[in-house]
Amino acid sequence: MRTIAMTTTLCSAYVTVAETAHNANPVRRVVSLLQQMQTKIEQEAETDEKMMNKFECYCTKNAEKVNAQIEDEKTRIEALESDVETQKAARTQTISDLQQAKDDRKAAKQAIEEASAIREKEEADFKEESGDIKANLAALNKAIPAIEKGMAGSFLQAPAVVAQLQRIAQASMTASSADKDQLTAYLQQAAADQAGYAPASGEVVGILKTMRDEMQKNLDEITEQEETAKQSFAEMQVAKEKEIQAATRSIETKTEKAGELSVKITVTKNDLKETKQTLEDDTGYSIELDQSCKSKAKDYEEVKQMRAQELVAIA
Repeated sequence: MRTIAMTTTLCSAYVTVAETAHNANPVRRVVSLLQQMQTKIEQEAETDEKMMNKFECYCTKNAEKVNAQIEDEKTRIEALESDVETQKAARTQTISDLQQAKDDRKAAKQAIEEASAIREKEEADFKEESGDIKANLAALNKAIPAIEKGMAGSFLQAPAVVAQLQRIAQASMTASSADKDQLTAYLQQAAADQAGYAPASGEVVGILKTMRDEMQKNLDEITEQEETAKQSFAEMQVAKEKEIQAATRSIETKTEKAGELSVKITVTKNDLKETKQTLEDDTGYSIELDQSCKSKAKDYEEVKQMRAQELVAIA
């Protein structure tokens, strides 16, 4: 193509010279023609060089720009990938903490339920035991004055009273076997004889008073234990209620945080996907730009070499 253009130029110049200087010296005409051809080639070379310099500048600037973008995108991809992993780890930990808070709240509620059941049973046992002791104390408080006043016979005519006092005696932890036998014999004799069993009444009163003191002491002890148990349960319940409240707040906070992290992970993944696509596009453009610039440079060198050969031929 370049050869055809050069031939056309030579022909045109030859015709022009031939028409305007047909009467000139033949040698002069040829020299003039060659000089014109040389000037035209040099002008074209200068124009092409300027264009090529501009194109090389375009290639350099665009290559620098796209390469910088590619490096930024690679750095951003690394950062985004790290962010995704960090967010995933944070979400996993948050979900674990959330489950722990749920377990803690459940355990606290269960502890209250179990303690309440135990407390109810303890209270029922206390009421039953204390009721029995109070009934026994009431019986003793009636029997002792009656025996002291010599009225045991009439008082002990009721079989239920005798049976109750016998049970009290058998359940006593302080009365000896001899005391229990003596009391039983007295109760049986007094129940049969309204005049009472006077010879043993003083000793019997002492035995009954000892058993009464024992029962009162026992009642005081279990009453104190009941009050302590009630206080301990109340304190435990307050503490567990605080744990439940704290766990509930933690559940709400962790649930919200887990949701926020899920959204962040989705957004970061989308950003990562878009950045990877941009990197792929820019990498492709960089390759195309490099190939185009090299191709243009090669074409220019070929044209430049051809012009040099033309100038050598003209010279």
